[in-house]
Amino acid sequence: MASRTVQVYTSVAEAIKSRIASGAWVVGQRLPSISQLAQEFGVGIGSIREAVKVLASQGVIRIEHGRGMFVAAALPAPVDPYEHFQDVGTGSILALCEARRILEPELAAFAAERGTEDDLLAIREQALAMERLAAAGEDFFGPDLQFHRQVALAAHNPVLARMMDGVNDLLMESRQITSRLPDMTSRAVRYHLLIAEAIGERNSLQSRLLMLAHVNDTINSMLAWQPSMQEAQLSENQVGVSPMLLLQRSLTPS
Repeated sequence: MASRTVQVYTSVAEAIKSRIASGAWVVGQRLPSISQLAQEFGVGIGSIREAVKVLASQGVIRIEHGRGMFVAAALPAPVDPYEHFQDVGTGSILALCEARRILEPELAAFAAERGTEDDLLAIREQALAMERLAAAGEDFFGPDLQFHRQVALAAHNPVLARMMDGVNDLLMESRQITSRLPDMTSRAVRYHLLIAEAIGERNSLQSRLLMLAHVNDTINSMLAWQPSMQEAQLSENQVGVSPMLLLQRSLTPS
């Protein structure tokens, strides 16, 4: 339980910092209340309070008792995810796709088998929070990322959970890209709700298959995002073969 709380408030703190960095919240601006932030991010009030403490200790926000919370410092603008993917290269994207296809379906199956009632509730809450924010046209990135983290934590395998954390940086970037693609958001919301339902029903097989379908759908959307990536080449022992083309072939039924 403590591990899950740490993951939640850390995710919230990063989401708040991201909004400040993007200019959505500027220096001197009063932030929404604790309860409003809890509702917006789809997490508990305790998680928001912990995130606020961290940000206050970092000098990012200022707490004025009786008045509220204010942005205290500007943050560097986030790196353009398109530019980031150009820098890391096709190999990093392929590595992310492979890692997610291996890890996440099994994590979903384990979550259905091993997750506590609190775990299952947390997964469902994040799926519903994402649905609510997406329907309102608001930023749903926080509950989106937290949904996958909650599934990993519900699997109760610390090694696999740490491995999943290792791909989260690229996962965050891929989310920002795929969310811009037509119909991707609505499909992602639908998958999250179905996965949460399957895990809640303790159906490990269905949970595994739905998560695999969700990851494959994300991969296919990334392939469609930049067709020019199909011209990229692997290392010298696979000259002339596009890694993204190989991935696409692996996803195409024979």
